[in-house]
Amino acid sequence: MLKFKNIKFSIVLLLIAAIVSCTGDYEDINTDPNNPTTVPATNIMAYVLNNFTSNTFSLSAIGAGTLGYSNQVGKIQYPEESIYEFREGTFNSYFATVYRNQQNLKQVITQSEEAGDVNMVAAATTYSAYIWLIATDMWRDIPFTDALGAEEGVLSPAYQTQEEIYPALMAMLEEANTMFNQGASDALGSGDILFGGDTGLWQKFANSLRLRMACRLMDADAATAKSVIEQITGNPSTYPVIASNDENAYFYWSGADPYYEPFYSNKEVSARDDHGVADVLIDQLIAFNDPRLPVYAKPAQSDGEYRGVIVGAELGSFSMSDISRMGARFREDAAGFSPYMNFAEVNFIVAEAAARGYSVGTTAEDAYKAGITASLSENGIATADIEAYLAQDEIAYGDDMDQIYIQKWISLFKNGQEAWAETRRTDVPLLAAAPDAFYIGHSRPPFRQPYPTNEYNLNTENIKPFWDQVEDRLWGKQMLWDVRTGVN
Repeated sequence: MLKFKNIKFSIVLLLIAAIVSCTGDYEDINTDPNNPTTVPATNIMAYVLNNFTSNTFSLSAIGAGTLGYSNQVGKIQYPEESIYEFREGTFNSYFATVYRNQQNLKQVITQSEEAGDVNMVAAATTYSAYIWLIATDMWRDIPFTDALGAEEGVLSPAYQTQEEIYPALMAMLEEANTMFNQGASDALGSGDILFGGDTGLWQKFANSLRLRMACRLMDADAATAKSVIEQITGNPSTYPVIASNDENAYFYWSGADPYYEPFYSNKEVSARDDHGVADVLIDQLIAFNDPRLPVYAKPAQSDGEYRGVIVGAELGSFSMSDISRMGARFREDAAGFSPYMNFAEVNFIVAEAAARGYSVGTTAEDAYKAGITASLSENGIATADIEAYLAQDEIAYGDDMDQIYIQKWISLFKNGQEAWAETRRTDVPLLAAAPDAFYIGHSRPPFRQPYPTNEYNLNTENIKPFWDQVEDRLWGKQMLWDVRTGVN
């Protein structure tokens, strides 16, 4: 895997340069304060990559939110988010993060188009689609087409439905792939702190994201899903995808102050101990005799057993010493990773497509095994142990879609946004709402994140019809691709 763990100090300076004003009080330079210089596109890109990741993979975003909603990690102290008692300021901030970084990417694209830098336009378009995808999968219907029109006087942007947004994002990703295929020579520069300037990996990320979106639509829009997946898998030279663990789309932190991996920072810098592995995940790994168990989790301090926390359980109903903490790979590496997408997920998408009868050039069983192998290999499991795991009766593929779903969910550990999306789409594993939930009467974890009150106060007319479709801030109208019935 490409590991940009030791981001040079110059990259940190790039981040700073993107944050601060473009001009300064330099006594030795004659700078007109009324005409600021333009920040290089690569500097802005570095800021966006760092800022969006640090907010979206923050402990308040995934450790207290999406990893809990997907029952992979739960709070063992200060459980408010695990019981859906959220802080208004948190979601105001998440929403602002999306649009701040989209505005910056708009500037990257504009500058790069003017300079004829095709690769930078394609990379920025890809990352813009990634941010929009996370946003619409969190809130469903959001400001989109005219959301970045402040400079043109659009101060109260209209909302668009997820049904409109999804096709637009898929078109963006296909456009990015077309640009990458032009073979342009412009370099992405040192601001590409995701793939180190490798446009081939950016292209694979773009097409893999489009596969992810098509997978989302398999039950909601089967025709589109089939068309897109068969197009990509049938033309690997035109539509390359993530093809090994070395190509995983992971953001590696520098490990230098203050750019620490968030779980490490919480444990080692802030000296906190807020999270335990969820019981649903621990119990599933134990049931499967899964060799990832000691990688994902540590034994409980009290007795050396693996034991998870019930997400949203009432404080006092368990002892902290009885709960397994996250394993060292995920919590104790200052230069650790925040996962966007990996090779295992690509294989499980192909496996599901094959199981549904799509023409993808392989069988469901082979893709399923490849997905499991990719996940175990990534987590350091030896080849002999992988083979033994695949040979177990409960793991051997039996033409059962739920097998694909559960293995995919396991492989998504630490990728809270995607694990949550999968549980909403498939209902596998079958999850219940938090037992000590702030809102009662719901049969599943949240369907969505709360719309921010800032948006209601400042864009009331546009948001109100969509706000009114929400129940208890976190439920109500389901995602376009969430076709489950009888859930609330």
